[in-house]
Amino acid sequence: LHKLQEKEVMTDVTLTLPDQSAIPCHKVVLMAASPFFETMFQSGLKEGAEQNIKLDFADSDIIKTLVEFFYTGDIELTEGNIKEIVAGSDFLCCEHLEAHCEKYLIETVDLSNCISYYQLGKVFDLKLLINTAFDFILFKFQKFREISDFNILTEDELVEVVSCDQLNAKNEDVVFEAVVHWVNADPDAREEVFPRIAPLIRFPFCSQKALTENICRNLLMQKTGCIDFAHEALWSQFH
Repeated sequence: LHKLQEKEVMTDVTLTLPDQSAIPCHKVVLMAASPFFETMFQSGLKEGAEQNIKLDFADSDIIKTLVEFFYTGDIELTEGNIKEIVAGSDFLCCEHLEAHCEKYLIETVDLSNCISYYQLGKVFDLKLLINTAFDFILFKFQKFREISDFNILTEDELVEVVSCDQLNAKNEDVVFEAVVHWVNADPDAREEVFPRIAPLIRFPFCSQKALTENICRNLLMQKTGCIDFAHEALWSQFH
């Protein structure tokens, strides 16, 4: 089939891509591979009856890669193309390809991508990826400064992380440092958020040294009125 497609033998539809290049294809192959095309060609709509179909849901290279996959069953997933392939397979309703992508993502989660993969999983409802990336973030939280894109976590995502009982941190000093680090990445927008997150930090489990030398002296704690949390923690430790 791939050879027939390359030689344009009995092709009956042409896909026109964003860069104006064209891919001659067989409708039956597209329909078998993608519910998106199956619906298009069987719906009776004008677009499905046309011989030339314009596609712009992704860049031309990604669409060519997807069409080649339809014909050969082979696809090379890389860090550079995986997000676009996931988005394309979701658009074309290719559940089997999306599952293949999810397996690749799960196997390659690390400090450089755990945040972006976690967010990608939520966008496309990839539940296994969401769980794997989230567990990785919890396990590596001690190294939050080495986690790429840590500061792009949304408020809700950061709350979910710091409030989880499985969070891996030797003490709450690390949690406080991580929250302050996140706030300082965009202080104008996040300073007002700090009072909503601070109550999730277990200040009584911070070290006395951190409380006296860092936390109580932190301007963010003082400016937002959260200093009472630190004072109460110190009081409980001394009593």
